[in-house]
Amino acid sequence: MIGDFFSATVLIGILASGIRLATPYLYASIGETFGQRSGVLNLGVEGQMLMGAFSAFYVTLRTGNVWLGLLAAILVGALMGLAMAFVSIKLRVVQGISGIGFYLFGLGMSDLLFQKLLGEVKTVSGFPVIEIPILVN
Repeated sequence: MIGDFFSATVLIGILASGIRLATPYLYASIGETFGQRSGVLNLGVEGQMLMGAFSAFYVTLRTGNVWLGLLAAILVGALMGLAMAFVSIKLRVVQGISGIGFYLFGLGMSDLLFQKLLGEVKTVSGFPVIEIPILVN
């Protein structure tokens, strides 16, 4: 019974899905690394990701266009980054504190907007599958 869990097929499936699901966090960590190198501590990256993900989902759901959803996510992420810069630079709030605030804002606002605008769970079609010859199977 437990031996079936550790079979090669199951372990490869778990590893493949782990890599696939970790990709957004990889992109965010690369962006945060550039920010760290420039002296900026942005702990609100995940809040930006949540707001961007919700905006992409909502725009794609309403328009049916994945590329407009991607553009919406980029714009929302940039606006949250500008807001973070304004709070940290102009208002001189400690970057760690404002970053945690932006994380909590993104966490709460994305959930609130989802509940108020949609009410129930809906699905949208994603990007088309790209077959890369060397990496297939």
